[in-house]
Amino acid sequence: MIISRLEGRNILKYRHLALALPEDGLIAISGQNESGKSSIGEAVCFALFGRTFSIGPDELDKVVRWGEGHCNVVLDFKVGDSDYQLSRQLDREGNHGAKLHRVGEDEPLARGVPQVAERLSELLGFEYEQFVESFYLAQREITTPHPHSRAVKIMAGIAPLEQVAHEIEDEIGDLDDQREEVQTEIESTRQEIDELNLEEGRLQRLEKEREETQDEADQVAGLREEIAERLSVYEANRHEIQRAGSARSRASLLRFLFFLLALATGAVWWLLGKGSGMPLAGQLRDLLDQYLPQWQSIPHQWILWAAVAFAALFLLSWTRVAAKSRRIRSLRAASGQLVESLQRARELEVEFEAEQPLLPSLREQEGGSEYESVDDPSELAEEDELFGSAVEPPPVEAPPVRPDAGTLELLIDPMSSGEAPLRQVHEYVEPELEWLGWVREQLRAGVAELDRAIEDEQERLRQAGQLNQVVDGLREKREGIESRIRLRRTALELLDGAVDHLSNNFNRDIKDLVARLLPRFTDGRYEHLKVGEGLKVQVFSAEKRDFMDLDEISSGTQRQIMLALRLALSQKLLARKVKGKQFAFLDEPFAFFDEERTRKALAALAELGDDISQVWIVAQSFPEDAGVRFDVHIQCERGQDELVVGVE
Repeated sequence: MIISRLEGRNILKYRHLALALPEDGLIAISGQNESGKSSIGEAVCFALFGRTFSIGPDELDKVVRWGEGHCNVVLDFKVGDSDYQLSRQLDREGNHGAKLHRVGEDEPLARGVPQVAERLSELLGFEYEQFVESFYLAQREITTPHPHSRAVKIMAGIAPLEQVAHEIEDEIGDLDDQREEVQTEIESTRQEIDELNLEEGRLQRLEKEREETQDEADQVAGLREEIAERLSVYEANRHEIQRAGSARSRASLLRFLFFLLALATGAVWWLLGKGSGMPLAGQLRDLLDQYLPQWQSIPHQWILWAAVAFAALFLLSWTRVAAKSRRIRSLRAASGQLVESLQRARELEVEFEAEQPLLPSLREQEGGSEYESVDDPSELAEEDELFGSAVEPPPVEAPPVRPDAGTLELLIDPMSSGEAPLRQVHEYVEPELEWLGWVREQLRAGVAELDRAIEDEQERLRQAGQLNQVVDGLREKREGIESRIRLRRTALELLDGAVDHLSNNFNRDIKDLVARLLPRFTDGRYEHLKVGEGLKVQVFSAEKRDFMDLDEISSGTQRQIMLALRLALSQKLLARKVKGKQFAFLDEPFAFFDEERTRKALAALAELGDDISQVWIVAQSFPEDAGVRFDVHIQCERGQDELVVGVE
């Protein structure tokens, strides 16, 4: 960037300031203290960046000339082969405007303070911070540039890396926060899992208990149905046994009668036939003659057939008696099954209290499942908590009175023979059936409770499974975050290495640049500098043959070295960010220089080369025999509020 024209009104000391300048050469500005020399550099700085080195952004109204309400400045400059014009206005109310356009074009490149600043940064290759650390030396002590300033970092090329490092550190901070949030979620989810109070194997135990309880309920229900069915059989068989007994008695009587008749008829046939000579036969004939005079007309053979017929009837009666006996035994055996069922019902070992429901209890330590009485109502609450049931148990009715076991002992033999009276059987069986029905309902209620407990446990396991999946997902998320953090920490290590490498290269380049300028400023007495970490400068003394710190040499020599370092930084910035020729504004660079040092410094500045081709130098006065030719010499005077140079 080369300044070709500067014009301002009511800016700082000047009511009117107008300067037309050549593109190359030395521009000298001289004058007494408070004559307005520094105001020219500050006007250039304000035109470019809307601020000055001595006036902060919060007190810009001081840029406006005392007693005036507003100011404006116009700066014409060249970048490469293009000419630009920058105008800026400011009033005491803080209204600030800026416009940048290319000369010869009506449409501005940017309008507005932030827009102009952004466009200028792209166009010039530097911002205010880099400008005041390199091309612009304000009226101040020349000191070593701060190694951590943004300008120096940009010159060294480490500013983008540090920006990236800061962004990565911010990302690491955000990731750390995310990791903390994820860890908090993990702990919260784990607490929810703990609050579910899960117990390993509980569902299996509940399912086993439910299966056993259902088997018990089915057994009781089946036994009750069996007893009811066998009671009906007993009732029917009781009547059948009575009828079969009566029929057997009648058949036994007939069998006896037929036996007697067959025996008597056979005896008559034998006495009247083969035994006719026996005395008994004569007595028989007398009786027959007396009571049955017509007996002799009956064929003798018929008596034999009658005997055979009665014998046959005897055998038939015998068979009937045997059949009825078998029938009775069969009926008695069927009736005796009722006794077997009742005895099995008596073998059911179910203990209970009349006031408490018959609920299943898990007895892991005892190795099995059984139904026991519940003596303490608080135990039921513990059972409900264990099963996870939120359902209030239904009210339990008192169980019916069960018949005494001794009553069954008295009825075993009569019922086994089918001879027990139905009244007595009903008096025992009906209460037993009622009691078994109550037990069945209690067992079914226990099954229902277990079903609810199983459903609740399954739901809790499902919730636990979902929560565990959430924990697994959160762990994966946390691992991903930690992996990203590790990656970024590795990137920071690599960036630190790159920054160190660039810093070392920057220090080396600065040392080489200063080594070319320093002999010109010091008449060859000092040629080598050592620029260490943090831009710490040491100069090599040929007399001592060693490097010395700056506080070991004179203040004038220190300023010569610092001026050389400042120009080296300017050339470094040119090489890295700026394209084309550049101007430099040096405000009182020769303060405390003697005339000899001033001459040598002027000679060195005149030979800077093509990169910094326009050099502004401010001093109270210059030696008469400076040894260099100023292309423009601007002289400032106290009380002068208008300065016009090179402008018609």
